[in-house]
Amino acid sequence: MIKRVISVIGHHSCCSCGMITQAWGISTMESGLPPVRLPLPPGYFLTRKTPNFEPVLIASCNLCQYLLIQSQDSRAPGMKTHNLHSWNLSPERARAIQKNLRAWVVTEGDCPPPAMVGRISIAVGKEAQQPTSLQACVTIHSFPQLQLLERKVALKSSRFPRQAGLLSFRTVPAIIAALSKLNRVPDLFVCDGRGITGPDTFGVASHVGLVTNIPTIGVRPIKPSRVPAGLGPDRGSWVQVLDQGQLAAAVRLVTGADPLLVSPAHRVGLTAAVARLLDIIPAGLSVCKYSQAVFPEAGHNASQPVSLRLIKGAAGR
Repeated sequence: MIKRVISVIGHHSCCSCGMITQAWGISTMESGLPPVRLPLPPGYFLTRKTPNFEPVLIASCNLCQYLLIQSQDSRAPGMKTHNLHSWNLSPERARAIQKNLRAWVVTEGDCPPPAMVGRISIAVGKEAQQPTSLQACVTIHSFPQLQLLERKVALKSSRFPRQAGLLSFRTVPAIIAALSKLNRVPDLFVCDGRGITGPDTFGVASHVGLVTNIPTIGVRPIKPSRVPAGLGPDRGSWVQVLDQGQLAAAVRLVTGADPLLVSPAHRVGLTAAVARLLDIIPAGLSVCKYSQAVFPEAGHNASQPVSLRLIKGAAGR
């Protein structure tokens, strides 16, 4: 039985109902015990027992019993992100945290028509040794006009090792750095990477969804060998991927273009995610313009898609 004493101080906000409150006090927690209430509680603490790992502290809101998270300065304008955990982690600790965060992801429900849509993409450097350079690009578009309103880029370096299933712990810090520069807050994010594609998965897009508490859809290319046989060639054709219990779909957004693997990441269901992507990507796009719309790192107003280059020595700025 592991026992820890934790001091909780600072402003917290619920990522479901948005309640912001101040937490203080001392809480003793033991793995396997019921939630322990604070003397002056804005919420109570839950420990989710993970085999072979130290239990991770999660606070739950008294108002709606949803995840209570420490937030950045609530007075700052523009995009706000939530500090769910430290990013200086070992892979073992990251897996324990990921198992806890996975339980808070919502993968059902509809997504109301957005007024603004955010597109998040990530480019990874090809350095053979640590640290690895990462470049995150966030674009904000009006909807349904799809006018570019804002574009922010951040460069970061990561020393987190390459490990299967833990990609978000390498890439999300760069995404957060780009998000923190935004002056606008979109109603929906479309993010490179997986959301929740199976019972035990937790991808980059879901991590972004929890960090922002904004409905998020995960998209990624599909290898030609993995395209389902039943997927038609026309726009709007989609087939749910049922291999190994995946919660994802292969979707043809443009006739003749390669399909994408679409997965719900947070606060949206699979069917709603597919329908919303078809709304966002206009019919009749050329394959070139489709590539620029789906992959913003290709650049804007370019006749042909081009790749952004990572700037050596600029990582971490």
